[in-house]
Amino acid sequence: MSDITRDIHLFISMAKIEAVLAADRALLQRLPQEIAVIDKAVADIDAVEKKAHDDLEEMKQKRRDVEKKLREHEDHLKKSRGQQSLVKTNEEYTAMLKEISNLEIAVSDEEETLLILMDGIESAERDTAAKAAEFKTAREVKLTEKKRLESEVSRLQSEAQKLAAEKPKILSEISPTYQKRYERLVPHRDIVVTRAEGDHCGGCRQQIPAQLAVEVRKNDQFITCPACGRILVHYEN
Repeated sequence: MSDITRDIHLFISMAKIEAVLAADRALLQRLPQEIAVIDKAVADIDAVEKKAHDDLEEMKQKRRDVEKKLREHEDHLKKSRGQQSLVKTNEEYTAMLKEISNLEIAVSDEEETLLILMDGIESAERDTAAKAAEFKTAREVKLTEKKRLESEVSRLQSEAQKLAAEKPKILSEISPTYQKRYERLVPHRDIVVTRAEGDHCGGCRQQIPAQLAVEVRKNDQFITCPACGRILVHYEN
């Protein structure tokens, strides 16, 4: 194997690593966004569940408030009725009757409100209990998916670290002349060595001359893309 052929095969190894690294980078940019979407979905589930509990607690507090007022009005009514016999004037008696009538109306209204609240609370408790399992399942599904994505992020980061460490080893085996040409491209390209896909550069996607594409497939000379300057090699996926 000639030196140039050997160098090209080393560049092929480099191209494969850079292709994987590029795919890893793309995923590492996308996956945190997907995790954020899951976090938002879990937060929405929590918010809906919390609102259901808060609404139920609000109804219970209203019931407690109504019960308190009802007790106060019943006590007041009982006291007022007990004082009827002590009233001495017609005016006082008329005022007492009006007060008793108003208290009776208040008690009746509060009893009705209390019944409505109790029915609403009972219905809300059933609904909350029924949906609790749904919320739990939905939350677990989302958190399981989040854990899978986080595991994938860790795997990709580990893979990228290992592959990045391989690049200098491969580059050190390439002829100094081509090493320098590679290193000149590094600051300007995320992918320096790329596979020619038919008659297109795998990096910039620009079409390359047909004859140049033929020469690249031979893997026996150093060829760069006329459009972006990336090093072109040929290998099958």
